[in-house]
Amino acid sequence: MKRKVLQITVLCLLFVRCTQAQSPHTSVPPLQASILNAPPKVSEVEKQEYELVFCLDATGSMNGLIATAKEKIWDIVSGISQAQDVSKVKLGLVFYRDKGDAFVTKTYPLTDNIDSLYSQLLAIQAQGGGDEPESVNKSLDEAVNKMPWSQNPQTFRTIFLVGDCPPHMNYNEVKYPESCAEANKKNVVINTIKLGSSCGSAIPHFKKIATLTNGTYQQLGQNAADVVYNTPYDDSIIYYSRYIDESKIYYGNTAQKEVMNSKKEMSLNLYDKSSSSATSSRASYNWTSAGKSNWFGSNELLQDIIDGKVSLDTLPKEQLPKELQEKTKEEQKSIVLIKQQERVYNMNRLDVLVKQKDVYIRTEKANNSGEESFSDKVIETMKVQAKRK
Repeated sequence: MKRKVLQITVLCLLFVRCTQAQSPHTSVPPLQASILNAPPKVSEVEKQEYELVFCLDATGSMNGLIATAKEKIWDIVSGISQAQDVSKVKLGLVFYRDKGDAFVTKTYPLTDNIDSLYSQLLAIQAQGGGDEPESVNKSLDEAVNKMPWSQNPQTFRTIFLVGDCPPHMNYNEVKYPESCAEANKKNVVINTIKLGSSCGSAIPHFKKIATLTNGTYQQLGQNAADVVYNTPYDDSIIYYSRYIDESKIYYGNTAQKEVMNSKKEMSLNLYDKSSSSATSSRASYNWTSAGKSNWFGSNELLQDIIDGKVSLDTLPKEQLPKELQEKTKEEQKSIVLIKQQERVYNMNRLDVLVKQKDVYIRTEKANNSGEESFSDKVIETMKVQAKRK
């Protein structure tokens, strides 16, 4: 009798919570519980990993570039992740200025924790510089030789060097021909994007860097202009994305839980720091197979139970999330069941909204095909080169 009452209670709570979780903005189809367990369409052997490092000029003339990076970085990782054969995306950043500035280079290693990297990007401001040459050589040295590049032959590795001025060739440091030679040994393709019409002396250097590594040279306007698409689905996407981020609970030893709960807090902070368009694009990326590790990290209890990686029956009490430790096994299972069903319910709605947003943006792009887009240039270049690999 007790078990029957408990089951009825669980179902009632589930109905109430799922009803409360519905966004007022958009109507979507009913629950599809299979969505989290859909089998992959491509075998793991065939899947490809992407490693992408941006070397970005962060001097005073690059306000437009830094603003575009903050707005469009999620569109870039989402754009390359939507292909069915992409299993993981890692991103790294190298910001460069020059000697005498607040920093010469600032490097953030390759990681699939894009949230963490994005937090660092949001903190960067374009400052310094003033003379023509910048520390291009040092930035490429950092990107090629200091990044933890994968040894996996299935991984596509690339660097995008983006700036407007040439390198200092008189500094006592590793010059770009040496870095390009090392890049070739590591199968790293270097693409270059020269911004603006000033600093014409940078053009032959940027072209040569791309040529030496079988990359692509492109030239865009000074501000690295891009088109921001605000869609009628963004508010609802953000609503469900935040609801899912708030629902994450972690298990493991004390250190593991502290790390992942810190990641959860940092991810939630992004909602107040990012534009609506960027936040919505983050959700689109997280929805892809490659974005899953950024979204949930490791040891997320609900996802790992759904994926069959862990069972409540085998987890020691001290490894459980704090809110479950003092509950009986039956209470634990009831709480987790409710949270799992909420997760599936909300992710089903997010799936519909993300697809609707993608259709909307494709239509808008078709109507604005002549507009310059920094992010589209990067995505198109990577897709062509990855196929060539």
